[in-house]
Amino acid sequence: MPTESETNTEARGLACRWCALRAPGWSIGNQLGAGGTAPVFEVSSPYGLRALKIYDAAFSAGEKGEIEQKRIDQQLALKGHDCSSLVEVYEGGKFEDRLYLLMSRAPGRELEKRLYDVPRNKIRHILDQVAKAALFLRARELCHRDIKAANIFISDDFSEITLLDISVIRNIYDPVGLGTDHDGQLPVLATARYSPPEYLFRLLEPGPKVWHALNIYQLGALLHDLIMREPLFQAEYMKSAENRYRFAWIIATTIQKVQSVDVDQDLLLLARRALDKDWERRSTLRLEDFLADSTVQQAHALQFLGWPDGHRSSPQTDDIAARLRRVSEISSSLEGAILLYLRKNEITAKHEVKPGEDDNSKVLTFHWEIPATDSQTSSRSIRFKLILKKVNRPGGFRFSILATLSTHTSGTEREVKMEVPELPDESGVESALASQAESVLAKLALEIIRADREMRGA
Repeated sequence: MPTESETNTEARGLACRWCALRAPGWSIGNQLGAGGTAPVFEVSSPYGLRALKIYDAAFSAGEKGEIEQKRIDQQLALKGHDCSSLVEVYEGGKFEDRLYLLMSRAPGRELEKRLYDVPRNKIRHILDQVAKAALFLRARELCHRDIKAANIFISDDFSEITLLDISVIRNIYDPVGLGTDHDGQLPVLATARYSPPEYLFRLLEPGPKVWHALNIYQLGALLHDLIMREPLFQAEYMKSAENRYRFAWIIATTIQKVQSVDVDQDLLLLARRALDKDWERRSTLRLEDFLADSTVQQAHALQFLGWPDGHRSSPQTDDIAARLRRVSEISSSLEGAILLYLRKNEITAKHEVKPGEDDNSKVLTFHWEIPATDSQTSSRSIRFKLILKKVNRPGGFRFSILATLSTHTSGTEREVKMEVPELPDESGVESALASQAESVLAKLALEIIRADREMRGA
């Protein structure tokens, strides 16, 4: 059996050959890490840094290969997502009989290696960003299953947070899973020390309840690591290298201390509640409780004073998740409608959807080129940008759009903006927003022409 060093060397050689077959500008860099199934390498590309995962031979063929291929396909289904704190997947498949996955290169390095360096006033921000990634996945009926500091990258200034390794995502309504719930073997696809007893020992049937309880526990464990500046059960882990049974018992029965004099009390209480061994008590928490929201902080502060929280809604009625899902649904619908409108007019546009300034907004951008003709001596670059926002008004939520049209021709740039009237979030709002966007595109084009004429006249 080849050693880990030999396996990584072989994978590097394959990664180099993969880059060599690409267009100019692709090259292999340092190894970023090596998980249980594959080493990951940094890759330079014409589009910026990327991360290339080369699966081990044992996970690229046979039954294991089939399972990993399905997991790759599941990750590719999230391609082009707009969650800024979740790793992005660009492509995947087979190369020289080995599975591979090309992902975004998250800025910085593993959070687990920087726990001691994290400023205390950054803890809430880090937790908020990871919770948003979990909420994003929950809105798509998915659970990550292995949220931990080692699967999170953090930038040098502690501002950019990226949750990695979405190979372990699972549909919360899937009773079987991919290679985990059949043949009676029931392996645990997660990290033991970050798994609650009901999941580690498979005490509950798979379903939304168990995955919600797991999410809460792992976010609580992340908060523990940030507060205590060391991984969960670190001392016990070091002592139990030769006896995994002892370690499993400790995980199932020991309550880890979460204490600090320089961390807000509401965060300490949240971590303790989230690490509760009783999954039903733990599940009264919601994913939104881990967000850096002032109303959430106030609720936690009142709980610290003894306020009851029985009035809080259950995990299944998570307003934050529903809102995230609704904004994503409307932006996707609007994106599709504008692309169809452009194609009907024989225009093929590059397009993308990115997060807006907050969870209630999305930025949709469409870009296309008009080649030079006999009458138009220079090519023209067009960009149509829509900022979609969901706003809370008296009487209910409404959607608004700020549209921007810009052109670039021979070094001359023109840009005009127009705000679209708000529409109530009700049945038919998708088509109404699309119609407004199509109409405003024509109006902005007219404004561009007028501005161009005025400039030429001047």
